[in-house]
Amino acid sequence: MRIFAAFTAIVALTGAGLLTAASTPGVAPPPIPAGSYVLDPHHASLVARIKHQGFSFYTLRFTGLGARFDYDPAKVGVTKLSVTVDARSIDTATGGDTFGKAFDTELLGADWLDGQRYPTMTFTSTSLDIGDGHAGKVTGDLTLHGVTKPLTLDVVFNGTGKGIPGGETRAGFSATGTIKRSDFGVTKYVPLVGDQVQLVIEAEFKKQ
Repeated sequence: MRIFAAFTAIVALTGAGLLTAASTPGVAPPPIPAGSYVLDPHHASLVARIKHQGFSFYTLRFTGLGARFDYDPAKVGVTKLSVTVDARSIDTATGGDTFGKAFDTELLGADWLDGQRYPTMTFTSTSLDIGDGHAGKVTGDLTLHGVTKPLTLDVVFNGTGKGIPGGETRAGFSATGTIKRSDFGVTKYVPLVGDQVQLVIEAEFKKQ
C-alpha cells in the first residue's frame, strides 16, 4: 500500500524537521525510492482562501516556494522535511492594473504580513501519521509573522514514478489545512474579513 512522506505545503519553512511515523499494522512503506527529494517550484502551489465580508472566499497564492526531504523506506520514522515560503511572493491575481499592484503591496505591509520584517514563512515537521498508507496527516511548527504555532495538514500521497519519459523520479502530494490568522498577530479587519485561512497545497518533488 502507499504512504506519503510529507510536504508541506504549506507553508513556510526553513530548517529540517523529524517525522515520527505513527504506523498502522500491515501498512507498507511508500513506493518512493530512497534518496533526497527537492520541490519542483514549477509544479507546486500554495493557495490561501479567506472569507470576504461573508460574501465570498478571496483567493491568493504564494509563488516563492522551496522544500526538500530525505527518504529511506526502511526508516520512515526519521524522514526529514524542510520547506520555505517567501512572503514577498504573494500574488492576489487581481491583474496588472493599479489596484492589483497596490493590493499586493498592502498585504505585505505592517498591518498584514509585514514582509519587510518577516520575509520568510517556515514550517518544520514534528510528526507523521501515515493513516491508510495513502492519506494521512503531517504535523509541524508553522512560523508566520514572527509567531510559531503548531499546524496539522491533511496529506494525500498521489504517487511516484518517472516524469516525462526518461526524466527524473518524482513524488507528488496534495495537502490542505486551516489556520487562524489572529493566532499569528494578523488581526486587520477581523471579523469583517475572515479569521480562518484555508490552505491548499500541491507539490511535486524531484529525486536528486
